[in-house]
Amino acid sequence: MEQLLKSRYTIGEKISENHFSVTYRGTYVGTDKPLIVKIYKRGTLNSTLIKGMKFSVKDFSLISHSSIAKMIDGDYGWQGFYYIREYVNGKSLRQLLAAGKMETEQALLIAQQVLAALEAAEASRVLHGALTPENIIIDEKGGVKITDFVIKGELKEALPQKIQELLVGLAYASPESLEGAPLTPASDLYSFGMILFEMLAGRPLIKNGGIAAHLQKMKRASLAPRQELSFLPGYLADILFKLLQRDPILRFQSASAVRESLASQSLPLPPKIGDEYLKLFEGVVTQYGGEDLPAPKPSSTVAESEGESQQSLMVPDKKENRSWLFAVFVLIGVAIGVVYAYYLGK
Repeated sequence: MEQLLKSRYTIGEKISENHFSVTYRGTYVGTDKPLIVKIYKRGTLNSTLIKGMKFSVKDFSLISHSSIAKMIDGDYGWQGFYYIREYVNGKSLRQLLAAGKMETEQALLIAQQVLAALEAAEASRVLHGALTPENIIIDEKGGVKITDFVIKGELKEALPQKIQELLVGLAYASPESLEGAPLTPASDLYSFGMILFEMLAGRPLIKNGGIAAHLQKMKRASLAPRQELSFLPGYLADILFKLLQRDPILRFQSASAVRESLASQSLPLPPKIGDEYLKLFEGVVTQYGGEDLPAPKPSSTVAESEGESQQSLMVPDKKENRSWLFAVFVLIGVAIGVVYAYYLGK
């Protein structure tokens, strides 16, 4: 007897199972059109998480991009919380990597499509959260689809489950995810960098080192020292070196920036100190300086105001001085930020 969801979907053969969920191949009722059905095990969720997951699934369903597997539905039913997504007919990147090193052209073609998907997700303020070669699917025409975005709040905060979650994607997890820190787009880009290295080198960056070796990524400034990247063209080595920085601030901050660097075969240029910074300073002075430049006075009143001006110079306005002092400190902060941005761009 077939199992039904919402009288709209059927549950078919089991595809995979982990500690948190079971994934099935399904169909629309009355058709042969395939779907993916993912059902979370009851022991991994509570009512608060389920409520949050419903909102997250709704957000995912609004994302429409050719390189992202479409989220179709999600709800809580007799079997637990589940979601329905588009079925992608093809091979996972993991299966392709089993054949060994890829040609650079093929690897970069896949990379550009993955970045386009991450860029679309960023535009909707959505992170993938667990990017691995297993959830990058390549169809028969070479098109790429990213699947299995992590639904925010989908697991309980119990320590054993956190450990199990990390073990599943440990090789591609960013240092901040291992530390339990909040994730950002730079976290997904770190995982992307690990995958890009593996496509180009034909092997993982960390080889059979176990948990201890992977935890080293929380200590080293960059997981990919220059000597590890010496086999690559210079621009690719530079891009990977930046992607795999320990500090997320030193990485690329958006998928679009990585795409542009790959297309131009160079790192982004450092920001120039130009008119935009002068305008910023003028805005700071106007906002915090406490005064505007006085307009010229008619000649007939110059004599009258001369005495007032001398008196004003003799007895300075304390409030005005404090405002200018604050403006100076703000300007110093802006200058420090510009210098930091310059070296970050390098």
